[in-house]
Amino acid sequence: MTKAIESKVERMPLHDLVELASTLKVTVPPAARSIRRREAQGGVQPAKPEGRMLQGAGVGPVVSAAKGSRLLDAITVNVEATDWAESELVGAGALVEQLSIARGTLDNWRKAGKVIALRKGLRNFVYPLRQFDRRRPVDGLDQIAEHFTSAEEAWEWLVAPNRMTDGKAPIDALHAGDVQAVLRAAAGAFDYA
Repeated sequence: MTKAIESKVERMPLHDLVELASTLKVTVPPAARSIRRREAQGGVQPAKPEGRMLQGAGVGPVVSAAKGSRLLDAITVNVEATDWAESELVGAGALVEQLSIARGTLDNWRKAGKVIALRKGLRNFVYPLRQFDRRRPVDGLDQIAEHFTSAEEAWEWLVAPNRMTDGKAPIDALHAGDVQAVLRAAAGAFDYA
């Protein structure tokens, strides 16, 4: 019975909750009281925001967890099929040897954010090989990494298929020379439009 009541209360509009709290003689927070007063006065029209305003269709109907899961499966990428560490990861020593570059060059690239360096322990890093083209980082990688809060987050995004890069992984689009499309996709990576 308690769960049924909680479920009902969670779905109630704010003005109904305030009214219920008043009836039950429960203290109503001042912010909720001010909303109730505004509604009683006919509501205050919010100021029109400047610029373009996106209009949506709302959150849609409430569906069961099972149906919600099916709907999400239909629009999401199978992350297990594109393991974010799909690329071979190598330590700094092996990478320096493989690329025939100086260790200082690799350290400078890492410090300048020109390569994706995944932390391994306190002071060590591993580097995904897919980010290199010949003996240097693929063009545009440093610009893409700026859009993410961590190297792990950036690399995970770079290897997952993306609709804005024609369904291929953004790292592959960078290798194909399509830097501008990947930059646009990275800039919009956290948009929900």
